Amino acid sequence: MSDCVNQVSVFPFEVLSYGSHFTHRISKVECNFMSFSYAFTQISSGLIIAGITTDQHISLIMGRQLDTMDGNRRIYVFALFALFVVAAFVSSIHLIFGDSEIFYPRSWCFIEVSGRDFGSSATALVYSLTGILTLIYTAFLHLYIMCKSNRDPELRGHLVDTDRITGYYDIHVNIFLMTSLTFYVLCWGPFLVDILLRSVNVVTSCTGRLELWLVRLVDFKSNLNPWLYVILRKENLRRIVRKFRSCRAGNIQDGEGDGENDRLVSDTHM
Repeated sequence: MSDCVNQVSVFPFEVLSYGSHFTHRISKVECNFMSFSYAFTQISSGLIIAGITTDQHISLIMGRQLDTMDGNRRIYVFALFALFVVAAFVSSIHLIFGDSEIFYPRSWCFIEVSGRDFGSSATALVYSLTGILTLIYTAFLHLYIMCKSNRDPELRGHLVDTDRITGYYDIHVNIFLMTSLTFYVLCWGPFLVDILLRSVNVVTSCTGRLELWLVRLVDFKSNLNPWLYVILRKENLRRIVRKFRSCRAGNIQDGEGDGENDRLVSDTHM
């Protein structure tokens, strides 16, 4: 949903700029809207991945006690709402204390990083640090979960949850987290680092082609994310593994209708 909002809200303005050969002047309202959309969708997506990893960690500690808690669904709904509130707050600070900036080639807007006033530098610093700390937190927590569960086989049982189709034995969850986190670091990380360096005046040159290519990398991640969600579904991974095993055994049949259709990906011993 976050990736869709990003494309639907920002892409029309970019098309208008390119279609007019950059003669279209982006208004102040449009610039503020684009900068908020860019910041909010990226921060919210990163926080959601961090939330999923946190849920894995809580499941590692509590096991099936988590599923028997009263109001468990309401807790997840509240947590998701809280993540969106935090993302909206971080993404809107520059509209109050800082400003929005039109970036090269005058086709998109983001938090101002060229200004030397305290408000612009502080808001850019808050955004970049929030994103970087979110990536670091998610990466280290996910590695901790994998190491701790591998060292203690009994803990892996805590992560098995047949009700919500999550858990360590459902390998698709960990494949999804690892893949999503990798693409977030590679596609979003460079943009965050550039904003951070500019907010602390380590980089003082004017924004230009570098930021354009970095934001294109961020857009690539937004376009790729929905495909990752589809391809890394448990059902699709199970079909891929089943096809691979059939080919290795010299059988190109898909195996539809056999008993393996109801097995988890983990049962295929990937």
